[in-house]
Amino acid sequence: MIIEKIDMKNKKIVFANQKGGVGKSTLCILFANYLAWKKQDVCIIDTDLQKTIMMQRKKDKELYLTSEEPYNVQDFDVADPETMQQLMDSASQTEGYVLFDSPGNVSEDGLVPMFTNADYIICPYEYEEKTLDSTGMFVQVINALRKLTPEMQAKLFFVPNRIDVRIGTTDELKMWKQTDAIFKQLGAVTPRITARAALKRINTFEISPSQRDAVRPAFEFMIRRIKDWW
Repeated sequence: MIIEKIDMKNKKIVFANQKGGVGKSTLCILFANYLAWKKQDVCIIDTDLQKTIMMQRKKDKELYLTSEEPYNVQDFDVADPETMQQLMDSASQTEGYVLFDSPGNVSEDGLVPMFTNADYIICPYEYEEKTLDSTGMFVQVINALRKLTPEMQAKLFFVPNRIDVRIGTTDELKMWKQTDAIFKQLGAVTPRITARAALKRINTFEISPSQRDAVRPAFEFMIRRIKDWW
């Protein structure tokens, strides 16, 4: 299999949503693993208060003692806008993809430079009322930042995540389509990532064939769009 090298400059990508439990951190790990599998330069900066990714990397290092880390994972505590701006300036000098796992409270002042300096914001969501309400609130925050910061250029990806296509009444399936249509007016909606057992067993060292199959449509969609937008 020939894996094409993607010729791109630095890209700062933030994974975010107000609602916890939508798979934000897992999606960030999977995207990093997928990019590393495609021989791309990638790193993760974990700014989430729970440090889910950082803890996963520490756990994985004990299991993969003889393996080289496929990419770097760093943790960063959000303090104030000035410190975050310094981080974003530093990230701009890093080659390849720089992925940020953001805290759930996206309205925190210290996070403003993360979003205003991002190239792309990836927002996973599920077709569930509380999640959709939270995603709507997140979009309002981003729109408010755009008004306050005209130079903000970040483009939005919405990722329908962990979707069980075997369920859903006729009315619910109609609501799913309507939801996607609304988000398409605000950004790009990727193909759905379906709920699979393989996506619950992830690590920060490798991506399995079944995991690649599950995320490939959504991730390739994003990679193509990033190339087109660039």
